[in-house]
Amino acid sequence: MQLLTKNESLTDAQKAIFLQGASYILAENTLQLGVWVENTPLHESESSIAIGACELAGADAVKFLKDCVSYLKSEHPGRSILGPMNGNTWMKHRLILESDGSLPFLLEPIEPDFMKEVFDEAGFTVLSRYSSSLIDLTATQPDFEKVERIISKQGISIRSLDEDHFVEDLKQIYDLSLSAFSNNFLYTPLPEAAFLNSYQSAREQTDTDLVLLAFKGDELIGFLFCLADTDPQTLIVKTLATKPSQRTTGLGTYLVAMAQQRAKDKGYTKAIHALQFESNSSLRISQRFDAKKFRTYGLMISK
Repeated sequence: MQLLTKNESLTDAQKAIFLQGASYILAENTLQLGVWVENTPLHESESSIAIGACELAGADAVKFLKDCVSYLKSEHPGRSILGPMNGNTWMKHRLILESDGSLPFLLEPIEPDFMKEVFDEAGFTVLSRYSSSLIDLTATQPDFEKVERIISKQGISIRSLDEDHFVEDLKQIYDLSLSAFSNNFLYTPLPEAAFLNSYQSAREQTDTDLVLLAFKGDELIGFLFCLADTDPQTLIVKTLATKPSQRTTGLGTYLVAMAQQRAKDKGYTKAIHALQFESNSSLRISQRFDAKKFRTYGLMISK
């Protein structure tokens, strides 16, 4: 097994792994994985090690992964190994546990079908589960007029992302994300510049009418970020958050309902509620729209 650093002669794909913040790469013939030891999530009060960008095809893949785990545990004793994950949960992570065979949607982290078997046989277990679900927008949608009245009585206003002040709105979304997600499982803070870059890179797929911001006075207390899929009739409901200190009953559900109705009016026929943590309140919101789960994912751990 060979340890590669950013100072060595590398392929373009390996250089890309280091650009994502990897500490080094472990490789053997055609097998390799990136290793992140800094800015990784805490697990059981200890920084974890993340392994990602995995190339694990072939008869020797399980042995290679086991050898990597042994090496990492000897070099970093006491730290859990999480994967596949390119550093933290802001980056590409998870493998597929179950699928109905639906085609991948935009930005979905798709790993080869054999990846789960390799991780299983190398001694990893599922640490956390996630799912994606499909909503039929052509079906009659639930009525949330009562929720709308509650929100209006509390002085909450909702507007779309402002195309002319795109970055300024993203900065407000970033600030809210820090407080809304800070207690999430495996949360790792992301620098503002990296956050802005990730959302700006998806600007062409962003219909600002379908990115909703909820304000109480001048304070942003909730947002919903949606993207158009590569299938032009499919909306991706990507990120939903509300301010912890300003919890408003039904606000998240209403933002989703509003975005989906706007999408339906624009000719969308489907909405994907993407990559939801399976104990998350957003999963309950999806159930209110008769969502049909089509894929589940897992983040794996070796202790």
